[in-house]
Order: sequence, then C-alpha cells, then structure tokens
Amino acid sequence: SAPSKYGNEATVTNSLVSDGCIVEGKVENSILFRGVKVGKDAVVRNSIIMQDTVIGDYVQLNCVITDKNVVIRDHRILSGCEVQPYFLSKGTMI
Repeated sequence: SAPSKYGNEATVTNSLVSDGCIVEGKVENSILFRGVKVGKDAVVRNSIIMQDTVIGDYVQLNCVITDKNVVIRDHRILSGCEVQPYFLSKGTMI
C-alpha cells in the first residue's frame, strides 16, 4: 500500500497508523489498520479501527472497535467505555 496521508488539519497522538490510511481529523490513543479513512474534523479516541473502514466528516468515536469494511457516515457520535467498548461487526453501515 501507499504511505499514509495526513491532511493539513490532521493531528495524531499516541497512535499506530498503518500504511494506506488517510487522516484528515484527530486520532488519539488508537490503532488504525490498513486503508482506514478518517474524515474532516472527525475525532477518534481510544479505539481500534480495522481494515478499510471509512469514518465520515464530523464523527466522534470513543472506545469503539470496528471490524473490516465498516462505514460510519457523517455527524455520528459513538461511545463505549474501557470495560465494554462499542463494537461494529464486519460490513456494518451506520
């Protein structure tokens, strides 16, 4: 895959970002697998986002685990907790 791309407004702290990702929002304490797209002004915290997941613009995720090929459309807020994270199964669209 191609190297990851970071937008002008992107911020990534304490996270692992795999190749092929496109980050235009904020990522903190998270793991992004190959091909993940984080939209404009999206915030991903304390989450594990698996391969080819698309996170739309203005989305807020906290303690979320997604399986492969998940789509989270614009303006969604999903939050779990450290003991029981919010889980999205393979191919889910929200």
